[in-house]
Amino acid sequence: MELFDYQTTVPESWLDYNGHMNDGQYSRTFSDAGLEWLTYLGLGESKVKELSYTIFTLENHIVYLNEVFAGEDITIKIRILDHDEKRMHVFMTLMNPKGEKCATYEVMYMGMDTEAGRPGAFPEKFRQAVTEYYESQENSEQPAEMGRTIGIRRK
Repeated sequence: MELFDYQTTVPESWLDYNGHMNDGQYSRTFSDAGLEWLTYLGLGESKVKELSYTIFTLENHIVYLNEVFAGEDITIKIRILDHDEKRMHVFMTLMNPKGEKCATYEVMYMGMDTEAGRPGAFPEKFRQAVTEYYESQENSEQPAEMGRTIGIRRK
């Protein structure tokens, strides 16, 4: 399976008073990338309705590394770090046009049976797509930003 890249251009409306992309827009962009990626894997809006099954975000963490400016074409690369029958630990990397890493997004997704209102196993075709995507990517190295915690380091 071909790996998925999400691409968009940063509009002026996403900038803060410092002249670079507002931190809330990073969340929006990563969320948009995740939705497009889930559609790519076969769980778009029509399938969500048809199957009464969706994906919820349980937890996420963004690391900001470089500024992003209006007019820049950005790309988000998506990697599955781990998965089981109903969860995916996913890592996204936002790159600028120079190929520099600008931000990372670590997220835990949970599959939800919307009729039961509780977590449920991935539908078979989606599970197969998740497994195929995972097996298609490079899995030997873990991202340096993975698993970061927030805190003041004391000496």
